[in-house]
Amino acid sequence: MQKQLNAVKEFHKTFKIDFSETITADLGTNKHKLRYDLMKEENEEYLDAVEKKDIVEIADALGDMLYTLCGTIIEHGLQYKIEAIFNEIQRSNMSKLDHEGNPIYREDGKVMKGSNYSKPDFSKIL
Repeated sequence: MQKQLNAVKEFHKTFKIDFSETITADLGTNKHKLRYDLMKEENEEYLDAVEKKDIVEIADALGDMLYTLCGTIIEHGLQYKIEAIFNEIQRSNMSKLDHEGNPIYREDGKVMKGSNYSKPDFSKIL
């Protein structure tokens, strides 16, 4: 993932878009809204593409979602921690099985938390 993050960082440098080398929660109200709106726009493009069953537009939307997410990650200075964060989320997600080792699904197909669930602990990462 560092290759992709570095590519997006190069874009940010070239186009004079902020990024941080240190972790920060506060990008400022306008930047928070912009990052949210950019990600929302890409999600809406994905929904439109899947409704049209257009695999080219689906690929474009997914690529743009990843690119925008990488930009948000580097603006928050999390580029050196995001893989560890992902790994901790993976560990937590895999703990969602019930006491018999079976998945639990909500009516719409979302995986729910079972009795063995353990929430992510980012304290050692951040």
